[in-house]
Amino acid sequence: MIRTKSYSVGFKVLISFFALLGITLQTGLYKGTFDIGVFRMFTNISNLACAVYFIFAASFIAFDKRRNGGASPCPLIKGICTMSITLTGIVASAVIAGEFSLTTSEGIATILLHIITPVMIMADWLLFDIKGRYRSFFPLIWLLSPVVYFVYIMVTSRFMEKGERMRFPYPFLDYEMLGIPALITVVAVITVIYVLIGYLCFGIDKKMGYLETDPPHIKVLNHG
Repeated sequence: MIRTKSYSVGFKVLISFFALLGITLQTGLYKGTFDIGVFRMFTNISNLACAVYFIFAASFIAFDKRRNGGASPCPLIKGICTMSITLTGIVASAVIAGEFSLTTSEGIATILLHIITPVMIMADWLLFDIKGRYRSFFPLIWLLSPVVYFVYIMVTSRFMEKGERMRFPYPFLDYEMLGIPALITVVAVITVIYVLIGYLCFGIDKKMGYLETDPPHIKVLNHG
């Protein structure tokens, strides 16, 4: 594992930069406009959350002399960010594969938000983080992010006109078109996959934790 503070901090800053760049392209800020509707997409919400967390984590590691590059703060929160962005990457692989282009701002944003940041965030966890800090109940708490998002979309869609842009950001959430039974099936499948991946990450973290020996002065920070 890499414990060098400068490498860890630099990598985290780069993650935040790519996430914010993708969001900037999505919202149209680079053109002087701002489309707030893009924040109905789980992709953009999760990337924004990750950008905020990783800037915070980079600052925490950089300015806390007791921490090395692997002592990322708040492993539970980082897990939520990591799982959320992993879901983004999985959906991208299944739904939008081959549908983006490097010749448009939308295509570049798609690659940044759906591929680059998910891959980098998983790499950050695997390469830098002290392992063994996850608890068995963490994957169930990580499930809160898609659950809260689902409730948010279902509730707010009731106050939007039919056919309104971004009312249902993803076709598999459009219960009026799919029907309630199909929606329940989709949600159940996503929930099962999400929990399974969560426990896979927990298992990897636990296994790798057995193989690590943390420096004594870092042990007090393992759960912070």
